[in-house]
Amino acid sequence: MKVWQRLGLALAIAVLARSWLEGLGWYDRVAEVRGQIYQATRGGQTASLNDLQAQVSTLQAENDRLRLLLKLPRQGWRLSLTARCLYRSGENASADLWVNRGRLDGVTLNTVALHSAGLVGRVVEVRPHQCRIRPALHPNSRVPVLLGELQGVARGRGWSLEVDQIRSRPSVTAGVWVTTSGLGQVFPGSILVGRVRRSLPSSEPMFARYEVEPSVFLDQVLEVLLVELSP
Repeated sequence: MKVWQRLGLALAIAVLARSWLEGLGWYDRVAEVRGQIYQATRGGQTASLNDLQAQVSTLQAENDRLRLLLKLPRQGWRLSLTARCLYRSGENASADLWVNRGRLDGVTLNTVALHSAGLVGRVVEVRPHQCRIRPALHPNSRVPVLLGELQGVARGRGWSLEVDQIRSRPSVTAGVWVTTSGLGQVFPGSILVGRVRRSLPSSEPMFARYEVEPSVFLDQVLEVLLVELSP
């Protein structure tokens, strides 16, 4: 299994058991490692990615030990396979992406596409040997996320994401990592989505809006990992 596959899968399952023992303390560690993955991927630092692989292996082993102690079931994956990108349906950042896996490979409309830098998007059309992925940047995309400890929904805005209906207190500072929350049973939890760029004006004093810089643009993507959680 490739490095980025291990990073995505291991960190996605490292959350639940740690949260039982440490409350929200798990998030700081996951965000720190994912932040390092993001920086290493953008900078092409192969040696750094090898170091992160070792860290992820350690986290996965600790997660397995905690699950055994707590008698928690392992998070199951109905599907986990790599796919090669074929073409995009347009040139803009939110254009849909076609890959070389389809219905005969087990892909469904609940399948999610990941990249070493984070979340790519969700499958919206399936053919026998191909599928179409709608990126998180697409205007019709909705992804349940966490900004620090605050829950929200990320909406695509072409070259960026917007998260609204966030409690205005406490405020979220620029640079905070944004990850999938795992709500909705489609997107795995703890997948990097991006980081907060700035706050946006809001007409509702009780709620805030934030612009989020995405961790993945499709011009970075040559292969994806297609995953689907077990029901």
